[in-house]
Amino acid sequence: MDLNGKKEVDFTVPLSPSTTATVKILVPAIRSQGLNLLPWASTYVLAGLLHRLDIQPPPPSDDSEVPILELGAGIGLVGLVASMLWNQRAVLTDLADIVPGLTANIEANAVLLKQHQGSASAGALDWNEPDRLVLDGGRVLEAGSSKANVIIAADTIYDEDHPKMLVGTISRWLARGPQARLVITYPLRVAYLEQIRELWELLEGVGLVAVGEGKEEAEEIGGASWDDEKLCEWSVWKWKDSEVNMEG
Repeated sequence: MDLNGKKEVDFTVPLSPSTTATVKILVPAIRSQGLNLLPWASTYVLAGLLHRLDIQPPPPSDDSEVPILELGAGIGLVGLVASMLWNQRAVLTDLADIVPGLTANIEANAVLLKQHQGSASAGALDWNEPDRLVLDGGRVLEAGSSKANVIIAADTIYDEDHPKMLVGTISRWLARGPQARLVITYPLRVAYLEQIRELWELLEGVGLVAVGEGKEEAEEIGGASWDDEKLCEWSVWKWKDSEVNMEG
């Protein structure tokens, strides 16, 4: 998104057909893996889509560390919305140099999160070392003992190595319960269609099945244009045990 030099942007997203929330996003002037850390079309699409999906996370246990896990969170918009929508804690993760920006966006929306019975924290999760999540503050969570009932990821396929890395991380952190869900969204960039096909094959290969899918086009916000492909594809996944129907 072209922000015309602005350092923050407000996103108004639906939490229900009749309720919206305006999330303030601070945009850090950093780059990660060669990309500017900006709002991308698929992030906005997924944030606006979540309330339409028939996802009902189970109540987290008292010792649950990551009820909702966002991978490749970037600016953290989707994780913040998920926390407010499902009234559960979300852990927003990315590479270590991005975590301070995620923490800043959590703090900027602290009042909003509280109003909607949500909470969030940030942490570093490197897909090259997917078993270890380091929370902001230094506490370490291990995939062997901490599981997420919902994993969300937007625009996480922009390198030929990403499908294998992403699926390896998902398979370690997604809880095995019947209500566990993965929600993933990506822009339909021509250059990465092969990687998207590989992603689906790998997800199916670890025992996940798609229970809903569709396409959405990102709307312009306040006259600002997206610096990316606006048409995005989304899908919802569960472990192969019973089929359910999803509406999008």
